[in-house]
Amino acid sequence: MPPRRAEDPESRDPLPAEPPADRPGPATVWWALLPILIPGAGAPIAFGVGAAHRPSPATIIPLIAYTAAVFGYCGPVVDYGSDMPPWADYLTMFSALAATFGASGHLFAIRRKLWTAPPAPVHVPAQQRPLPADGVPALAHALHLRIAARRIAEGDPMLAKRLRIGRPDLPRSNDDGGLVDLNHAPAAVLKELPGFNAALAERVRERVERLGPFQSLDEVILEIDVAPGFERHLREYVILLP
Repeated sequence: MPPRRAEDPESRDPLPAEPPADRPGPATVWWALLPILIPGAGAPIAFGVGAAHRPSPATIIPLIAYTAAVFGYCGPVVDYGSDMPPWADYLTMFSALAATFGASGHLFAIRRKLWTAPPAPVHVPAQQRPLPADGVPALAHALHLRIAARRIAEGDPMLAKRLRIGRPDLPRSNDDGGLVDLNHAPAAVLKELPGFNAALAERVRERVERLGPFQSLDEVILEIDVAPGFERHLREYVILLP
């Protein structure tokens, strides 16, 4: 029997599947039938509701057109009564069909698109993003090391401390790809971070000693006044161990 191939640990963390889009509810069927259920006013009401829900040319233009169609068959009736000329008969019949069955068919055609919420964007954590297929091998290797070190820190912060992840100032045998533990690294290390200088590094150390470790990088950026342009780089290299 051939030996069983070891499972790739990366295969145990698949990317999250895209959530299925919602389906329009049964109430939207009655909404699409309004022009038939309420001849005359049903089409403007239904398209008015649709335009209020999601204003766009696909709802506003039909609202105007079907409202005009309603006036197209109501107007001759009011003007001529039962003694309408042939052209008014044809106009009334055509407008009535357009504002009832035509409008209802139109509503059914746009029902799914109008009342289905677009799927929420899938957020893929940095730890699960695929490594670049090309580029500088050293950069790809460092990225892989940072991903592995972050997983250790998230799963077992005490082990991460023992391995001295994010502490380039201490002797250690592992490589974390250049991570810096902002809560524990000395000012001499922090001042080398993107957007930092000696003064900001000292402010971080004083704040942690006074109030305890930071809980998120957003908290750091707000309190320490780091320039916003460096946020992306900091998120790549900063780690916050408790």
